[in-house]
Amino acid sequence: MSDGVASFGLQWNTHRETQLDSHTGLSISRDRLFAVTGWPADLTGQTILEAGSGAGRFTEILVTTGAEIISIDLSSAVEANRRNNGHNRNLRILQADILDIPVPPLSMDKVLCLGVIQHTPDPKATFHSLAKHVKAGGELVIDVYPKRLSALISWKYLLRPVTKRMDPQRLYSIVSSITPKLLPLADVLERRLGRLGSRLMPIAHYPNLNLSPELARQWAILDTFDMYSPAHDHPQSIKTIQRWFDEAGFVDVHVGPGPNGFVGRGRRALTTPGKPS
Repeated sequence: MSDGVASFGLQWNTHRETQLDSHTGLSISRDRLFAVTGWPADLTGQTILEAGSGAGRFTEILVTTGAEIISIDLSSAVEANRRNNGHNRNLRILQADILDIPVPPLSMDKVLCLGVIQHTPDPKATFHSLAKHVKAGGELVIDVYPKRLSALISWKYLLRPVTKRMDPQRLYSIVSSITPKLLPLADVLERRLGRLGSRLMPIAHYPNLNLSPELARQWAILDTFDMYSPAHDHPQSIKTIQRWFDEAGFVDVHVGPGPNGFVGRGRRALTTPGKPS
């Protein structure tokens, strides 16, 4: 699964600290993590697999829970995560393929995968690879870009047939040059037209995060590059995500809208139907 990993390594090593709460002074990553998972802040005694860590924005929060964390990424983003979080004794950072995760099946209390599944060649296979590592009674939480008309009719899907084939460094140079120039207009359109105004611009833009001007610029560059550079971008429907959980035998499943698309949560059943506990 080496397709396109160079672009992720580039973006996360270039923007190693951009999205860290410790860097922004805000709780953006912490709030998102606990909102989508519903987990308590104290997970002492548990083991968590984080798949697709990037530079470690969520790793930084996970290590504060007291759980033992295994964090993987296929790209050289693991280098950024090690620099950010490698000093934590309850953390192991591994460079590994999400389809060949080097931990035993049915061994994790919790498995978390945010912002990743849609960027793999086969999202369904990726889901089931994650699911097989959840122990009985354990939890799996994922999010996936939404497959809906309003999301698919966008600059991203219009331009990606070209941009995803570009050399990542060249694309990053273009994005980092153009994005700051468009931010003032994006601000005006957002104020006057709301969400519609934001959709008129071919860049990522976060006026409601209370970021400083420089951080807003860095987030816009990072996420605009992230829109256009990945080799794969496969949004999914709520029905498809629900079906994945059902196929894997999970219970207490909830799939619905989240801050970055659709969020899916479920728990592996304590017993397999038809078998004794």
